[in-house]
Amino acid sequence: MDDHVKGLLITAGGVMAITPDALLIKMSGMAAPSLFFWRGMLVALMMTLPFVFIWRGQFIANWRAIGWPGIGVAWCYAISTGCFVAANTMTVAANVLVIVATAPLFSSIFSTLLLREPTPARTWIASIVALAGVALVGADEISRDAGLGELLALGCAAFVSLSFVIIRKAKSVSMIPGTALGAFIMGLAGCFWFDVPAGETEWMAVLVSGLFFIPLAYLGLTVGPRYISAPEVGLFLLLETVVGPIWVWLVLAETPNQWGLIGGALILSALLGNTILGLRNRSRRPA
Repeated sequence: MDDHVKGLLITAGGVMAITPDALLIKMSGMAAPSLFFWRGMLVALMMTLPFVFIWRGQFIANWRAIGWPGIGVAWCYAISTGCFVAANTMTVAANVLVIVATAPLFSSIFSTLLLREPTPARTWIASIVALAGVALVGADEISRDAGLGELLALGCAAFVSLSFVIIRKAKSVSMIPGTALGAFIMGLAGCFWFDVPAGETEWMAVLVSGLFFIPLAYLGLTVGPRYISAPEVGLFLLLETVVGPIWVWLVLAETPNQWGLIGGALILSALLGNTILGLRNRSRRPA
């Protein structure tokens, strides 16, 4: 299988794994510090323990191999997640959604500056179209009042984009240990203020998220940038904006509005258009 196609599939799988995140957060009923602790520690466990058996004698060597780039990835993941959760407690979700959707644009800028990897015009256009789609998704709730919440959302977009670029730059090294370390740092941030889930439903939401969906998402978003460009990974991340509300609608009966459906269609069109054009351009290149 072509490396580019492999990267597209791995990234898409990782993003699809994170799409139930909004639903599971709602079902957990927990405050930000508790989510930091439980999700951070559970994800760190699931991103480490299986690889003790998979890597066996190479486990310690693979952890050491991440070097400073791996430390950078760890802090980028921890900071971006912290910014995202904190931003949602300080401003309306629609503002956070729109600002975080600038991640593909940040990725394009960082790729050009740090990797000397120019972003194709089609990806710039797709990013702008997708951003417009995200704005439509949150059209009914967007507020013009800007504050610390919006600044934190911008930090989330910047740091998650930077993590993709670092992984891309050090693509010869597996950054899975760096991602596990980032989850552990996030868990430490909430270890003094966490609560225990209130009931069976809350426990189920926390455990399913921390032991299954989020580790799969982290795995896909850590391996994917090794094969495709950081801006393309950022574009795929916007799939959560489209699929996430569908999970909430199916389970909690929160029906998306008309603008949300139109915005979702725009995001999907931008993503599919960029992917199809990219694959077509690659097929035309001489062997």
